[in-house]
Amino acid sequence: MILDSHVHVWVQNPEQYPWQPIGGYIPENEASVEMLLAVMDAAGVDGAVLVQPTPYGWDNSYLLDSAKRYPDRFACVCLVDPLAEEGADALRNLVENYRIAGVRINWNTHPAHIWQASINHHAVWETASGLGLPICLQLVPEHIGLLSDMASEYAVRIVVDHLGRPVKAAQPSDPQFMKLLGLAGKENIHVKLSGLNYYSAQAAPYRDVWPLVEAVYRQFGAQRCMWGSDFPFVQDHWSYSEFLSAVKNEWHLNAEQLDWVLGGTAKMLWWQK
Repeated sequence: MILDSHVHVWVQNPEQYPWQPIGGYIPENEASVEMLLAVMDAAGVDGAVLVQPTPYGWDNSYLLDSAKRYPDRFACVCLVDPLAEEGADALRNLVENYRIAGVRINWNTHPAHIWQASINHHAVWETASGLGLPICLQLVPEHIGLLSDMASEYAVRIVVDHLGRPVKAAQPSDPQFMKLLGLAGKENIHVKLSGLNYYSAQAAPYRDVWPLVEAVYRQFGAQRCMWGSDFPFVQDHWSYSEFLSAVKNEWHLNAEQLDWVLGGTAKMLWWQK
């Protein structure tokens, strides 16, 4: 079974699904769940984790409606406002009423000290921990110290998106990237092997950052790593099927490692109750 750990969907229908951007942009294109299913089916991908995109803000309606229409294909990772007093209650409501599989926090929107000092942010972590809900983090290298602290403080499974978004053209020996690798001993930290274009200095297939990917799955183990396409953005600069093919045929993963990276880890995190 192949599971894509990181996809986004949206539609150009602001009357039903209004834009509430928290990431600074509103899409001009269409990235419907049906478009996603078409590329998944063509590539032989069985399921995917729908990650709430920032243009919809805290309104997860399209994500939840998409999963409701295709319950056998998708798990949902939603957004709540982690700095708001009602954030923890909103997360509890999503779990109780919609049975979501995870929550994402975009640490990249604020410096680390803001997150560390926020009582409301910590309340979201406490709630996720109590509910057994994994937390996905979009972060940048400056947040690695905070990641270490939170991983020690909370008994919650953490998923680092896009290899922690290292600086462009980073090398495995770079000090900041070594700090991420140094967290492999914290067994609740997992890493998405995704978003290569964000930190590559080359065009697809981004071979200059493959050593980073290899360093992560060797250090953390394939059981804590997972492939994510980053649909629909992958379609803008590469190809969904070509990315999957590179993982299968060029990343030098053996059969057991592939089973984990292409499905086993995601299943363990988001499909097993």
